[in-house]
Amino acid sequence: MSGLLPQCPRCGAPYKGLRVKRVSGRDYIYAYHGRQDGRQVLCYVGPVGGYQHAEALLSLGLTNLDELNLIAVAYNAAALYAVRMRRRGEAAEAAERLRRLAEDIALLARDLSTRSLDEEERGEEDGAG
Repeated sequence: MSGLLPQCPRCGAPYKGLRVKRVSGRDYIYAYHGRQDGRQVLCYVGPVGGYQHAEALLSLGLTNLDELNLIAVAYNAAALYAVRMRRRGEAAEAAERLRRLAEDIALLARDLSTRSLDEEERGEEDGAG
């Protein structure tokens, strides 16, 4: 999934997930890049519930729609949903919804693969005749 990792709105580097840290009684979102020298590498994104740069986190900046990385948008939306639902104490429900979404995405992928194979077979038949 390394080529599909979303870009951090703070530094532009790919990140692996979102983390919520509580500081002085408030929750803040951080982009988690991994570990380096035994320490977490994090970039501050914004406060939970008051994030001001949503378009950057969801990869929805001004762009040509043909160039929009829809996979990154979907990943970021799912990650933000997980953070929000965990904060609300509804992690189990969110996990089940994300599992169902993953199953639906797997069906889409299978359908794409099947259609691609069918199209290739039809092309070979047309060329052989």
